Amino acid sequence: MKYVSLDSDEKILSFISSLNPSSPIAVDLEGEFNLHIYGEHLCLIQIFDGKDFYIIDPRSKAVSEKAVVAFFTSDIQKVWFDVQSDNSLIFKVYGITINNVFDVRALAKALGFMGNLISLEEEFLKLNKDSVDKKKLQQTNWLKRPLTDEQIEYALSDVEYLLELKRVLLIAVEEKGVNKEAEFLLHSACKKPKISPPWSKLCSPRELNKEQRNALKEYFIARDVVAKRFNVPAYMVLDKHKIVELAKKCPRSLDEVYSIVGPISPRFKSYLNDSLKKAFERAYLR
Repeated sequence: MKYVSLDSDEKILSFISSLNPSSPIAVDLEGEFNLHIYGEHLCLIQIFDGKDFYIIDPRSKAVSEKAVVAFFTSDIQKVWFDVQSDNSLIFKVYGITINNVFDVRALAKALGFMGNLISLEEEFLKLNKDSVDKKKLQQTNWLKRPLTDEQIEYALSDVEYLLELKRVLLIAVEEKGVNKEAEFLLHSACKKPKISPPWSKLCSPRELNKEQRNALKEYFIARDVVAKRFNVPAYMVLDKHKIVELAKKCPRSLDEVYSIVGPISPRFKSYLNDSLKKAFERAYLR
């Protein structure tokens, strides 16, 4: 697929200025979510204006945070599929929410359709896209440069039909008489993300008492400190199930802590043992 690379602040700001306020654009992004390195990172922004494809590479040294923020906060309507997780990423990375979003998934849900983007395109646009191995590329490393042609095709394919989907789904919503449901879901999709503490997602709070919840937090932080130091995904340092097990079993000695954790990679061992010791002391000895 041919595309225009918006590879500098000047090009990004010029692109924003050139947009027609009455003509929406289709947008999606690719991110890194603790899969290849530590933390969450925005890796790529792909755009389709109905005629041409565009790519913004926020990892480029020539692209500043200011320009990326200017794009996301611009007044132009951005047609998306399932914006909530992407909005959460942008909020975590830049402290902003994406402005003027139209989430076509909200229309699909109002129509009773709960499938993914590919199945939505198949159902309403009668498309059968099979040129890109979606499952394979869902785990791809979007941080590596240069991106492959396959990665680019995958990224652009997600925005190729969003504008057409919006048009077709709006007609279907009108015909089915579910306008109010669609309006409510559109509004809900664009709300400011609620960012919960990351350790609260490891298990249901109902499974833990107050002491165990505090221990869960401390052991999570202990792992996170080491992962950040080595810039590796947290799961490489300590499996999340071990953190939950530590919290639930409430070990009363460091020997019990290390016994539950089990073998640790030599690369992280001394740092993790020290971090777990501090977590144990904060959880039980203060």
